[in-house]
Amino acid sequence: MLIYLWLAGFITKATSQVQQMTALEVLKIEAAVLDDAGSATLYVRNLGGDAVTLVNAYILRPGTITPICGPADLTAASIDPGALQEVSIAFGCSLSAGNDYVVKIVTRRGTEFAVTVSAS
Repeated sequence: MLIYLWLAGFITKATSQVQQMTALEVLKIEAAVLDDAGSATLYVRNLGGDAVTLVNAYILRPGTITPICGPADLTAASIDPGALQEVSIAFGCSLSAGNDYVVKIVTRRGTEFAVTVSAS
């Protein structure tokens, strides 16, 4: 009986760990376009096992943590597993064409993904 209880607990723990690993949010920003008027278009692929909802986005200068634009609200941006989604973001701030910026997106769970792109 003790062996059965130990084995049942071990299997439950292992199953729980596998479920947590498959519930990780894994996004890949495959392409990004940013214009000098502060509008961005990102092509984001969900490589994880669950749908991901984007809730915020920011623009930063590379190497800094202070946003220069944002947060921009992205409540309608949901990406299904395996899907490639075009995400359009209107930040509404002026950027310098030719300069590099970091566009950061944040999921409902608080996971952050970023890409560096030159403004055009």
